Amino acid sequence: MKKILVVALCFAMFCTACSTAWVATLDSILAAAAPALVNILQIVAVANGKPLNSNLAAKINADATVIKTLAADFAKVSSGSAPGVCQQLQAAVSAYQADQQLVLQVAQVSDSNTQTKIMLLTGLVAGTVNAITALIPSCQNGAATQSMKAAPPYSVSSFADDYNSILVAPTGNAAVDAVTPKLKLHRHSKFVQAVAFGRRQ
Repeated sequence: MKKILVVALCFAMFCTACSTAWVATLDSILAAAAPALVNILQIVAVANGKPLNSNLAAKINADATVIKTLAADFAKVSSGSAPGVCQQLQAAVSAYQADQQLVLQVAQVSDSNTQTKIMLLTGLVAGTVNAITALIPSCQNGAATQSMKAAPPYSVSSFADDYNSILVAPTGNAAVDAVTPKLKLHRHSKFVQAVAFGRRQ
């Protein structure tokens, strides 16, 4: 009986030690994805000659912050409290996913080349939801034991490269082509270093 207890305690301590690994990866994804979504709104605004949809931009940033906060909370709570926090976290991810759908709804411009750019960017960003949901442990199990599931093959630096490549491709719209280089995601910024453990690639 003592041996079983020792093994269980050791396993619990091991799980606790790695329980925040997925949270750091989730934070890194959101640190790239949320600004990328807001950038799309900026492109739409410039292409249509209208102000940025500041309400939607603020909602995207707020929802991303809620996900990060709840993820950190979920990684720390006891197994008894985990299901409730996990359900809140999943609801927050759903809200963020709804934000992406709202961006798609308002991302309509008359210039076909710019519209193609917007659709390619939104399609790329949409993949981040799958990466986020793949990281979140199951609500039916304790946060500690489920934290050990492997992270999906998701590279924030690759996302930034692909996003930037689409972002700066010329559209022929002078206003859009002038603003897009300023919206690039930087591979060596804080969120990329977090994934690469500070090593520049």
